[in-house]
Amino acid sequence: MLRRFNLCYYLMLILSVTTFSFSAHAENAPLNGIATGGLGKAGKDYISLGVTLNEFRSIELVLDSTATGAFVDSFFPETAQTYAYSFTYGTYINDYFKTELRAGNGFIEDTVKEALDVNMSYWLGWYIGFTHPITDYMSGYAQYGITHYEADITRREIIAIIIDPQFGSASPVNAAPSTTRMEEGLFGTSFSTSWLLGLDFSLVDNWFLAFEYGRLLRDTDSNIKVYQAGTHLRYEF
Repeated sequence: MLRRFNLCYYLMLILSVTTFSFSAHAENAPLNGIATGGLGKAGKDYISLGVTLNEFRSIELVLDSTATGAFVDSFFPETAQTYAYSFTYGTYINDYFKTELRAGNGFIEDTVKEALDVNMSYWLGWYIGFTHPITDYMSGYAQYGITHYEADITRREIIAIIIDPQFGSASPVNAAPSTTRMEEGLFGTSFSTSWLLGLDFSLVDNWFLAFEYGRLLRDTDSNIKVYQAGTHLRYEF
């Protein structure tokens, strides 16, 4: 339900900005219909601040007994949705290509099965990509890069119920996320390739509002993937 609300809210926000941008630029739109919103950017730098939704996918939660260390139960695939601040500094190589540095830090965590608190501690990334005007007020872009990252997790002790397969009786066991059957820091690696797709809308002067979706990382050891949806306010100079 929360995931569906997040998606609906995100789509409504994009629609609202599209309507606002269209109204603001309609009087100055080129009569020949040629999109020129992305031209004249060569050599410009930019900074942006944003908020991103980080969705962890394919988490395998393994519970061990806190008393004996024996296996208790496992859950797969589990997801977690967290939120983070992000900062970007970039430059336009020419009118159609740009490169940038990105950093982010998590501020709202999520909990998996009441046993594992999950968040992004931080990430640092470098991207290069292609951008092209779609209309006089909107541009689209695609970027590819590499990211260094670290998760922030807390293991919690819970009471798990074990069902005896022979007699069908249930018994409570104190359990916590495994430190041997799971990666200690959730991720087994700290570098990954990243990609994103985005739309930016011209607001006023050198201010833009961008909406992005992409994959921040894919941890090849645990196979956990983190996808991002973000909103960013950008200033070009």
